[in-house]
Amino acid sequence: ISFRVDADKGFNFSCPDGAFVCQKKNHFQVTITTSLESTPVYAKSENGSMVAIRKMYVDLYGIKAESPDSMVKIEQSQSDRSKRPYESIEIDLSTQLQQKTTLGRLHFSETTANNMRKKGKPNPDQRYFCLVVALYAELKDNTKRLIVAQKSEKIIIRASNPGQFESDGDSLWAKGSSPDTVIHMGHVGINTQTPDEALVVHGNVKVTGHITHPSDERVKHEVHEVNSSEQLRNVENMKLVQFKYKEQFAVPAGLDPSLLHTGVLAQQVKEVIPDAVIKTEDVLLANGEKVDGLMVVNKVLNIDALILIVARSDYNALIYYIFNNKGSNLYGERWSSKRTM
Repeated sequence: ISFRVDADKGFNFSCPDGAFVCQKKNHFQVTITTSLESTPVYAKSENGSMVAIRKMYVDLYGIKAESPDSMVKIEQSQSDRSKRPYESIEIDLSTQLQQKTTLGRLHFSETTANNMRKKGKPNPDQRYFCLVVALYAELKDNTKRLIVAQKSEKIIIRASNPGQFESDGDSLWAKGSSPDTVIHMGHVGINTQTPDEALVVHGNVKVTGHITHPSDERVKHEVHEVNSSEQLRNVENMKLVQFKYKEQFAVPAGLDPSLLHTGVLAQQVKEVIPDAVIKTEDVLLANGEKVDGLMVVNKVLNIDALILIVARSDYNALIYYIFNNKGSNLYGERWSSKRTM
């Protein structure tokens, strides 16, 4: 069984608090997607016997994170704005094996404890709730059995104005698990306002340490040895070119348009090693021209190519490779000797 729960409305992540926050007066909404391989007919009762299923339904409730046995009731707003305790929703899986159910206008019946700030900082005694969404089967012997359940991350339920909880400092960062670490939940952009990865840098990067990638055999599967001769031919078919970046692209990206680079062209690499080329976001140049799906080259493939050349003891190719790729960056071009600011 697949049981997925998405919180569509009402929850926002607070970096200073390190938790999701929900205003008690504002409603939240969840969407539940249930998928089964076959129609459920029987369920195992508490005594181990198989009992026919009368119906299946979704229930949701809150629990206190510090004491999971303490339940918190969920309320649901009606059309006349009155609130009533949430009533479980029956799901009919006999007609369709995949069903999506949306539950809206939901509220926690109470707030979490110790919500108030201490000297403008999160309260060290802050208490949290968790939201539980569960799928139950009601059996014909008038008992119910839990089929599957999902529990949310910790949540703070507040009744006051959110502005009262704004931090004086930068709220985009939170303290990590150790004193010398910080956390940001989202993408970080340097010299760009539209980062589409965890870290996007427009310009050069200087690293005095190492850039590492996970390569442990224990986290890999479907491992097959490749034909080294064929891969070497692929490397040989990649053409090294010299070029300059267009000024309309270079200046916003923090590059010097007058510098000459040595590298590869993503379109040509894609013809030889398709897996080495990744299509990213659209780029709007300074002159208004739009580049649909800017292509970048996975630099790890160049390292693999170097290993392959060494394995084949092709020393002439090795020297040529090192000479033409010394100081390469992510896009397959040589590092610039200077950068305009």
